[in-house]
Amino acid sequence: MHINPDTLSGKERYKLMIGSVIPRPIAFVSTKSKDGVLNLAPYSFYTIACFNPMILAFFPIRYKKGDEKKDTFTNIIETEEFVVNVATEDIINELNETSGLYDADVDEFVKAGLTPVESKIVRAPGVKESPVRMECRLYKTLSLGEDEGGSDAIFGRVVHFYADDALIENSRIDEKQVKPIARLAGFKYSKLGEIIEIPRPEV
Repeated sequence: MHINPDTLSGKERYKLMIGSVIPRPIAFVSTKSKDGVLNLAPYSFYTIACFNPMILAFFPIRYKKGDEKKDTFTNIIETEEFVVNVATEDIINELNETSGLYDADVDEFVKAGLTPVESKIVRAPGVKESPVRMECRLYKTLSLGEDEGGSDAIFGRVVHFYADDALIENSRIDEKQVKPIARLAGFKYSKLGEIIEIPRPEV
């Protein structure tokens, strides 16, 4: 089947994209508003942008046309700080609980029963139950698309990195112990599964 994206509705485009770009890692992002309200939400449009400097990128989707922004985006713009917590099997239900479209005054830490832990550099707390946490300062933003389904790209520079002692050796993270989860289409998540190691060709 050959498909012209310009002939599709926004919903159809969304289904094709999230069903094809899989699995997607999850940025479990914690922020604090300028008024001190904590916010926690998962984002599966997420990746590494650069390692020198260390920069992460995630892309909160705008579900309505216009200037409607997610609480995460608003908090980051106002405070220029956030924490990316690694999403794991152990907190999958709690993470899913934070994915609801709650009002800005709702503390998702409380809603999900997760524990905020004080960060070393930024004011936003991390998620204590997450074994890897990356404290970030806002590096750059970029608006992508003006209609429903557009996104606000957020690039954050990692200013402090935390990993549980049992997970890290010589700057290498043991992915099996982390037990990360990823997003598929619809309401589906995936686990790490079988790991295949294939060395690069020598040139």
